[in-house]
Amino acid sequence: MTLSEETKQNCRAMLLEMRRDLLSEAKANRQSNSGRDYLGDLCDWAVSEMEAEYVYMIGERLRQKLFLIEEALDAIENGDYGICAECGEPIDEKRLLLMPSTLLCVRCQSELERQARMRGQLAA
Repeated sequence: MTLSEETKQNCRAMLLEMRRDLLSEAKANRQSNSGRDYLGDLCDWAVSEMEAEYVYMIGERLRQKLFLIEEALDAIENGDYGICAECGEPIDEKRLLLMPSTLLCVRCQSELERQARMRGQLAA
């Protein structure tokens, strides 16, 4: 089952909007953490360090999401969009419309998550 050109263009539009929103969020995240100087006692320093770690974690998640969006946009351009990167089978159109940046079919994504849970890398 191949994706219709309309579905690909709808997904492309959603991906471009998601990318724009992520880049805006990343810019706001970076600005909220810039210009902070350490002033105060040990407790102030600890709180500042916790905030910096939180901002870093948010930034990492944003980078991961942006990577998936870029991969999906590249796949649309290359004609590989909608094909599972793991098994090579078509990804269900409804899944792509719901999660346009997905690179895996439901079966492969479930298996990946199951393996991560077994290694303790993902909460059950």
